[in-house]
Amino acid sequence: MSKRSTEDSSTQQGLQVAKMAAMSKLAAGVAHEINNPCGVLLMKLKFLLSIAEEERLSSRAIATLDVAIQQTERIETIVESLVHFSRPLQGMPGPVDVNEAIRAAITQLQLPATVTVRQNLADPLPVVVADPAQIQQVFTHIMDNAVDAMPDGGHLTILSRREVDADQVVIEIDDTGSGIPVDFVDRVFDPFFTTKAVGSGTGLGLTISYGIIQRAGGRVEVESERGKGTRVRVIVPASASR
Repeated sequence: MSKRSTEDSSTQQGLQVAKMAAMSKLAAGVAHEINNPCGVLLMKLKFLLSIAEEERLSSRAIATLDVAIQQTERIETIVESLVHFSRPLQGMPGPVDVNEAIRAAITQLQLPATVTVRQNLADPLPVVVADPAQIQQVFTHIMDNAVDAMPDGGHLTILSRREVDADQVVIEIDDTGSGIPVDFVDRVFDPFFTTKAVGSGTGLGLTISYGIIQRAGGRVEVESERGKGTRVRVIVPASASR
């Protein structure tokens, strides 16, 4: 890599870190302001629903209250995600077998029959130092997004390798989905940014994943081409213990 491209990459990483810090502070404030009134609202709605059912009000009234409760619970889910984003768990760093974390994440996928998984995992592979559960969470987030990007089916390819010169472990997760518009690629790690339909996600999965990898001393890169698919590359320092 040339000196100029290295400097550009470092600048982008620095900007992303600063943006994440600012958004984390904002998220903490927003979560605090929303959490209490949302809890009260949900309690009152459930109370009204119980009265409506006891009084045998119209099915339309009961259905309306059901929808209101569901949407309020969705707000609570978003607030909970905000809290996790603003106060990320530090976890218990230790040696992590990356290939094992990848395989565990794959077993948790809800794969449609039209999506096939291909693995090309280097063995042996150095361990990395991170929280094992959080690293698996990163892979799960990325793979879930990849599967969602292939509603008509396709191939999910996971590769792991060691870059000896840089002494780091590289994981690449590729899909053959619709790809991300060029104007959106630089925004995929922004909090609440999502190309999914409303109600299909909070837009915090990749943001949280970025923070986890950053705390492990690594970085996350995204390459995408419309109509051909997306590649997410996770790069983490290799541990000297292996």
